[in-house]
Amino acid sequence: MLERFRAPSLRAVGVAVTTLLFSGGLAALPAVADENEIVPSATQAVQPAPEIATDQFIVGLKDEAGAQSGVTADNAVSQAATKLGVLATSVRESATGGRVVKVDEALPADEAEVFLNALRSDPAVEYAEPDAIMQAAADPNDGLYSLQWDLWEDFAGLRAPGAWEYNRGEGVVVAVVDTGITSHYELDGNVLPGYDMISSSQAARDGDGRDADPTDEGDWISANQCYWGSPQGVSSWHGTHVAGTVAAIAGNGVGVTGVAPEAKVLPVRALGACGGYTSDIAASIIWAAGGVVSGAPINPNPARVINLSLGGINPCSATYQNAINFAYNSGAAVVVAAGNSNRPAADSSPANCQNVITVAASGRNGAKAPYSNYGSAVDVTAPGGDISFDVRNGILSTSNFGATTREDPAYEFMQGTSMAAPHVAGVAALWFSELGGITNPESLEKRLKATSRPLPGGCLAGCGSGLVDAAAVLDIYMPSWVVPLPVLFTDEDGTASDNFTIPEVTGVEYLIDGNVVAAGTYPGSGTVTVAARALKKYVLAGGSAAEWTHTFKATPFVVTPAPVVFTDVDGTKDDTYTVPATAGVEYLVGGNVVAAGTHPGSGTITVTASAITDYVLAEGATSEWVHEFKATPFVVTPAPVVFTDMHGTKDDTYTVPTTAGVEYLIGGNVVAAGTYPGSGTVTVTAKAVTDYVLAEGATSEWSQVFKATPAPVVFSDLPVGAQFFDEISWLAAQGISTGWTEADGSKSFRPVQAVNRDAMAAFMYRLAGSPEFSAPAVSPFADITPSTQFYKEITWLASQGISTGWVEPDGSKTFRPVQPVNRDAMAAFMYRFAGKPTYVDSQVFGDVPMGAQFHAEISWLAGAGISTGWTAADGSRTFRPLVPVNRDAMAAFMYRYHQKYMNG
Repeated sequence: MLERFRAPSLRAVGVAVTTLLFSGGLAALPAVADENEIVPSATQAVQPAPEIATDQFIVGLKDEAGAQSGVTADNAVSQAATKLGVLATSVRESATGGRVVKVDEALPADEAEVFLNALRSDPAVEYAEPDAIMQAAADPNDGLYSLQWDLWEDFAGLRAPGAWEYNRGEGVVVAVVDTGITSHYELDGNVLPGYDMISSSQAARDGDGRDADPTDEGDWISANQCYWGSPQGVSSWHGTHVAGTVAAIAGNGVGVTGVAPEAKVLPVRALGACGGYTSDIAASIIWAAGGVVSGAPINPNPARVINLSLGGINPCSATYQNAINFAYNSGAAVVVAAGNSNRPAADSSPANCQNVITVAASGRNGAKAPYSNYGSAVDVTAPGGDISFDVRNGILSTSNFGATTREDPAYEFMQGTSMAAPHVAGVAALWFSELGGITNPESLEKRLKATSRPLPGGCLAGCGSGLVDAAAVLDIYMPSWVVPLPVLFTDEDGTASDNFTIPEVTGVEYLIDGNVVAAGTYPGSGTVTVAARALKKYVLAGGSAAEWTHTFKATPFVVTPAPVVFTDVDGTKDDTYTVPATAGVEYLVGGNVVAAGTHPGSGTITVTASAITDYVLAEGATSEWVHEFKATPFVVTPAPVVFTDMHGTKDDTYTVPTTAGVEYLIGGNVVAAGTYPGSGTVTVTAKAVTDYVLAEGATSEWSQVFKATPAPVVFSDLPVGAQFFDEISWLAAQGISTGWTEADGSKSFRPVQAVNRDAMAAFMYRLAGSPEFSAPAVSPFADITPSTQFYKEITWLASQGISTGWVEPDGSKTFRPVQPVNRDAMAAFMYRFAGKPTYVDSQVFGDVPMGAQFHAEISWLAGAGISTGWTAADGSRTFRPLVPVNRDAMAAFMYRYHQKYMNG
């Protein structure tokens, strides 16, 4: 304890969107006891900070990744990092199930988006998002209680003394996810063992990563430490200030009191120097709510309230929402600061997440604080202070004298939505202490909103339901939870017996058009809507029905018959007609009533409809339906049998299709649909079954002689039966590719090696039959010369308009001969090689949208059967346009092109 009195210059700090915000001013204060020391500080203006680049990202994988998720994540991350020229590693699994990925340098927003888009394009990735850096967003006999206007003042304060008549938060745990906590005689007795969830030892400043010590090591920063242009700053002791607002000890004759002075604080450290990562904050939320976090022990004191006086300008991430949902479903209310950027809170995360209570800040004048975020995402408002003109109008709470590292306990004025949120967290602790297990976060939020009052100073921008009133929240006098009995309607179709009965329920009143209606039975006509609401001292049980509506039928009730549906399958057993069920209507065939349902159809069927007692058919309604069923059989065309001949290998097969009304036979025996081994000569015939006839001219016989010997092995790295073996063998036989001669004299094809642009030019030139062509003496491209390998083939390719190369900034043209050919560029080459034939443009592949580069050429390639792409588990097809073409796939493309366009 310091035995001296500090000068009454005051420091105020508020919640920042991406950085701690400091402000302060000078004011004369009444003398206080030596132990009630207040920290002095320099004056700075409150302003939102710029967005901070991050060096961590969170990747969620699809369920099918399974046990290979680590390998899958590494592959996706490696490919994405290559695009930016950075190094990236997968460091751990996040508490919400994703993988935390770290790159070797912080990426600004534009580069981060490129990295994320590359990750999202991987089919194994379900989501990818930045691991955004979030930062801190502040009658008893206590000596400084008179300065805590935010608690006792009736005009703009929380009106806490009225709530203390019920309880002071005993038995409730409030988690403060923040910068950690320092030892303070106003807090120590109310602090439970917490956890340090900061994964970076550098940011944590305690020599290691996550551990069981949530002590605040100080978050001072030097200039440019957090981002270029970030100012130098002293330690905020932000978590200590927030904890004091929630649960500083009351009645000890010194210092301040908290909103819930008998609640327990569970400190969870997630913010260090420059803030904290989303993954660490999400893990803190889950741990605080009693969930499992890898490497951390189970929290023995799960929180009923979790305070998040932090935020950043980001959409609500899946990582945040998953953690918040876990806490919410575990029964913990998550209270969040709205942010200090004087902009819509919908821009600030986690304030814009679902299942949170978002808190804006007000000043002592009863108006929205000038820095506070606002708008539709705000749920309620609480005192956050405004020290623009007088620091005593800030929020006074516990702090520390240290400018960098910890020194003696102190007190400090701060301002911000960081200070507003713990006021609401404290009221939440009072609510849960009063009602225990019979309430939940949803009921708490409804109660906060229902009892809040309009800001006396106004809030045109939108401050939620208004200023929280702690006394009104707790003024429930042990409310009785009631369930309204339902209103009963008796409808006798416009007769005198039509009525509705309102029950008698203690604690409930029923209303029609806003007027209270006594219990009893009343005549019913037209549309009657009855609502129920709780009387004073009662609360409707969550989920109970509170409104009933009924439209009484007139005499007679007007009805329109639903139509009869005829199904005519040309004289087959499937010819039917279906009579519908329509209230008040009966259907007749030949004068006899026919029950609703489906009946066999033949010849001419006439169905009429007539109204029964108390009903009349609507004027102009159709009441007769006639249909003459056709007697001829249904004409069908058999789908063809498909043969796959792989030259005597095990992959020789034939596939019998499924065609309604057709059966397929081999040797006079019916063969079921499916795929069968093929050898020798196989002849399959088709014939129509009963009630069907084959279409005139339809093919009904297919025959294939399977080759008995496989194609010769040309390349040592391409065994018989390898993928695209026949296509590569054909390529070699045509002289389009000769492969490589290895040191041992064998020849290899290197099937999975990517095809470069110069080699592609050579392949296409040979596919064209190596036409006569005189290469130009002067190269049309700046990056090749007449001595360049495949110079003749490249210049021929250009002369045919198949490749135009690139125009560089200096006006020269380049061919980039050793650059691999991507699949989309291969489609363009093949399309131009074919002479740009006509085709039907369509959306074939999910990853090649209309308007994408080379969409038309890819559409032609698919329509021509040259490429089928990949089929995903959900049935969608992808082309993977930016994947380089391997040599084996190139052989398949050219073989299919040759078979379709050049083979006779």
